[in-house]
Amino acid sequence: MKRHVLSVVMCFAAAVISGTIFVAALLHEYALVEVAASVITGLQVFFLSSAIGDVLEKKRESNRARNSAVVLVTVFLVAFYSFTKYFH
Repeated sequence: MKRHVLSVVMCFAAAVISGTIFVAALLHEYALVEVAASVITGLQVFFLSSAIGDVLEKKRESNRARNSAVVLVTVFLVAFYSFTKYFH
């Protein structure tokens, strides 16, 4: 059960980070980062709902592929925003 709670918290944090980067890109007018952040935020919300579904269904193990994808996509978005901000 602790793994599921950790998975939900991690997905929630990733969705918040993606949403924050979307708002920051919107304010700084980085169009390509806005598009990427909005798509990735939607994906993160989907992953969050999937993690909550695992908790409600009381699955024995959390989905490791989903957790890896959440971390990987979030790191990609942060790196993309940082790269764009540095070279803009």
